[in-house]
Order: sequence, then structure tokens, then C-alpha cells
Amino acid sequence: MNKKIGIVILATNSYFVLGVRLIKKFAHYYKGSADIKFYFFSDEDPVLYLPKDINVEYHHSKSNSWLDGTNSKFINIMSLENCDRDYLVYFDADTDINKDFTEDWFIGETIGLEHFGNNTWMKEVKGYDRNSQSKAYIPYNTTLPQMYYHGCLFGGRKDKIIKICKILREWQLEDKKIPYEPGVNDESYINAYFHYNPPTHVVHVKDYEFIVSDKGSIEGTRNVNLDVSNIKEVMKNNRERYIDIENGVAIVK
Repeated sequence: MNKKIGIVILATNSYFVLGVRLIKKFAHYYKGSADIKFYFFSDEDPVLYLPKDINVEYHHSKSNSWLDGTNSKFINIMSLENCDRDYLVYFDADTDINKDFTEDWFIGETIGLEHFGNNTWMKEVKGYDRNSQSKAYIPYNTTLPQMYYHGCLFGGRKDKIIKICKILREWQLEDKKIPYEPGVNDESYINAYFHYNPPTHVVHVKDYEFIVSDKGSIEGTRNVNLDVSNIKEVMKNNRERYIDIENGVAIVK
């Protein structure tokens, strides 16, 4: 029986066009045999921008700031607890794809992505949270193996990732009471959890098939009022075509 995989995308405000690009390019380059369904969390329904044969389910999600958006990952994934998928895998909306792929490299019981800065600067300069009052805390003197994980990809079997997201959401709420915001937001909590509960499947940098944080040269995507109407218009007028974004402009392929 083919795997039933849910691809979760959070694409509010200007990230909407990047999320639409991700779905279209995922569908274009995907060569596997799994039953793929996209769960699209945004303030706008993408149905008019996508080919009719793409299986996408829209969930309304509004964020008044980039911080609100990135911190809503866990609660949005939790809302899919009763979906009909075997696996749920979250990808950042600004993930890009430029070659054929299958699901084999990113599927596992629990999935984490090694950060490109894992072996250099990430753990100490920006990454691990050293505030002992925070739920994201990882002590300097930890004796456990240290791997810094990227927040742009995580997931696993549906029951497992739902359970993890419930824990991480509780950690967020506990930190809000202090109040405290970890240095790398949701990524800090992912790292704290995986530090003590390593994922069964680690996607190492050398094996990552997609492109991290490729915004197509759109400047200021964290600005919730950024105008991307020109890109949206091209996407809507070419819903059946393969669309890329280059130098901040939608390109019909």
C-alpha cells in the first residue's frame, strides 16, 4: 500500500506566493509513488492558483507578525490530528525545488534536518537556548550528543508528530508566562526536544534535496504588509502552468 503523506505549509501574508510556488514545484518534480496531500495554512485559499488535480486542503490562519506566524507551526500541525495521513511533514513555505525527487530521503518515524551551521557556528552563536528558565533550555555541560536541527523541515508518523507538537506547544505557553521568547523561536523548542529525544531519521545537509530559505529574491518577506499582488496575478492567470519566482518576479515555465 502506498504511503499517505501530508505536506504541511504555513504561508501567511507575503509567504502565500512562496507557499504556492512550493506546492506547484513539489508536484512538478515529484516522482515517487506516495499519496501526497498538501495542508496549506494561510490567510488566503490557494485553490484558484493551483492546478485542479493537486490535492490541497486549505486551513485559514492569520498572523499579525512574522513571529506570530512562525510560532503557530505547532498548533497548526496539531489541528491535523484526525486527518487521514500516515505521515505529516512540515516544510517552510520558502523552500524551493529544482530537480526530480521521491519521498525516500525525508520519511521516517520522526524526522529532523541537520542545520547547515551544525558543525560551525549555529549551536553557540545563535542556536541552543541557554536560559535555564526556558523550556527550550539546553545546558552547556550536556553530556548528550549535540546536533543542531533546522526548523524548516520536521515531521514523522502522524501520531508521533502530533504528540511532539502538543509538547512543544505547551512549552511555548509555559515560556509565555515568564515571559520569554527563545532566541530562534520555534526552532529552539525543536532543538530542545530532539536533543533529549533524537529523531529516528536525520536528514543530513549533504542529503537534503531541496533549497533552504529561497525567497526568489523577494525582499522584506517578514513585513506583513509587503505587496506581492503582481506575483499573485501571474500565478492566478497561469494556474495550470509551472511557476517559479526569480528576482522577485513570477516566471511562467
